[in-house]
Amino acid sequence: MGRSRRSPPGREGIVGADGAPVLSHRRSGRLALVATAVIAVVLSVAIGVRVAYGDRILPGTRMGGLNLGGLSAAAARDRLALAYTAKQSVALAAGGQQFMVTAAQAGYRVDVTASIERARDAGREGPLAGLWSTVAALLTQRRLEPVARLQRGRLDARIAMIADAIDRSPGGFALVADADDVQVREQAPRVGRTLDRAVASAAAVAGLRDRRSVPIGLLMRAQPPVTRVEARAVALLASDYLRTPLRLTAGPRKLVLTRRQTAGILALEATGGTRGARLRLGVDNDRTKRLVSSIARGLERAAVDARIRAPARPPVLVEGQGELRQRPRRANIAVVPATSGRRLNRSAAASAVADAVRRGRHGVELELTRTSARLRTAVARTITSLLGTFTTRFVCCQPRVTNIRLIAAEVDGAVVLPGERFSLNQATGKRTSADGYVEAPFIADGKIEPSIGGGVSQFSTTLYNAAYFAGLQINSHRPHSFYIDRYPPGREATLNFPDIDLAWTNDTSAPVLIRAATDATSVSVSLYGADHGRRVRSQTADRTPVVDGDFAITVTRVLRYRDGKVAREPFTTRYDRPPPPE
Repeated sequence: MGRSRRSPPGREGIVGADGAPVLSHRRSGRLALVATAVIAVVLSVAIGVRVAYGDRILPGTRMGGLNLGGLSAAAARDRLALAYTAKQSVALAAGGQQFMVTAAQAGYRVDVTASIERARDAGREGPLAGLWSTVAALLTQRRLEPVARLQRGRLDARIAMIADAIDRSPGGFALVADADDVQVREQAPRVGRTLDRAVASAAAVAGLRDRRSVPIGLLMRAQPPVTRVEARAVALLASDYLRTPLRLTAGPRKLVLTRRQTAGILALEATGGTRGARLRLGVDNDRTKRLVSSIARGLERAAVDARIRAPARPPVLVEGQGELRQRPRRANIAVVPATSGRRLNRSAAASAVADAVRRGRHGVELELTRTSARLRTAVARTITSLLGTFTTRFVCCQPRVTNIRLIAAEVDGAVVLPGERFSLNQATGKRTSADGYVEAPFIADGKIEPSIGGGVSQFSTTLYNAAYFAGLQINSHRPHSFYIDRYPPGREATLNFPDIDLAWTNDTSAPVLIRAATDATSVSVSLYGADHGRRVRSQTADRTPVVDGDFAITVTRVLRYRDGKVAREPFTTRYDRPPPPE
């Protein structure tokens, strides 16, 4: 058996039987103590950090370029929500152009809650209950990606739009086709280019994720110019294609395009490939769209609304300046049924024609869509009652009467669907002499001055009272600055385009039909709809003198609903003194 040898003086190691050095117990013990001390320090630091930061995000944590270290979950959530919005965008550059892609366009949405959870857990995962990971987080920055959702269809659609603007077929020759011949015309050679859509999609997502502030360059694939041999081969295909007519079928209708019509849309088209045939017979997109539009005009038909026949002037005229009551009354109403329309899906039709040409086919199915009337027959028949009506008087034959009659004729027959808002200014637009309006007295800044369309406030007041007593929701109205005795005090509405409007909402479950009529001395407005059971009463208080003015008056609309509920709607009007007569 061999003997172990002592190490030279001054050395603490010993050599074993196999000649390998062996540490002494004293040295190994010191190393163990050092290791234990280091581990203790690491653990104490980790525990200290964990205690100090509690539920806050550990330092050195970044997400999308945002420093989240030391933030609470609520503060980090606010920071992420502010940075990642639907309007956030990234710029993509290609072909000397820049294109913005917003998060909304790409269907990119950051799940803020899940992202905050990811950030909060960073540095707390792994062995030793994550304590070592906590220490590592202090030494290096953690760059995390936010948790995001992506609607691939939206992103693909946006990238396709960018590709359409960038892609360019290789030039060199163009197809010239007519009813008699097909030729190719030589052009200046041009290198084609194609956007790599997959790379562009990935770049857009990365840019939104990382909140890139500088444009990202996109990859484009180049294609050499077209040769005469390639162009002539496609021209021969075009000649052969034109020998058979292109037939279109739209429902029961069948259309046959003339040879000239078909030849007019043919074009050389790049396949996008770099090997083999790089050209094919295709179509010119713009000319194809124009052809489809001309075809559509003969196929399409607009839907026609149901027409409602109701008396323009009610059997009993309602007018007056004091207290009034109204409730729905059954009316003599007839409905002319609506008719549906049809519309050609023009984009799909153009694509179908292009696809047929590329595949050498001569039959195309066109998609016609049935369209419904805005006012359907069944809905129109829910109008059964006169909801509210009002009449105001005027002196015959004044210029203002012309304007009253014009605006009444514009509004007569209008139908306001349930939930819709009716605006008198929007319905009639600016009153101009070109539309037949004439100059008549108008109140401006407390003075009576001539103005085109003067007098239409009388129609506005009449319509306001009809809507008032119909129990409809009044959105906006403004009384005159001083009182005019032909109107009910506190229950009238002036009108001026575009700043002073009368607007109300049809807050019933059925359409409201507006009928307006004039005679030699009056204008009447009647509103028809379903009997909603509302009863309306106006309560007019006494006039109260006001300092530096004429008087103030409060008129309260009392609405009693079918279920017995009662609503009171007071409105106070302050009138200035009228200007002295000139």
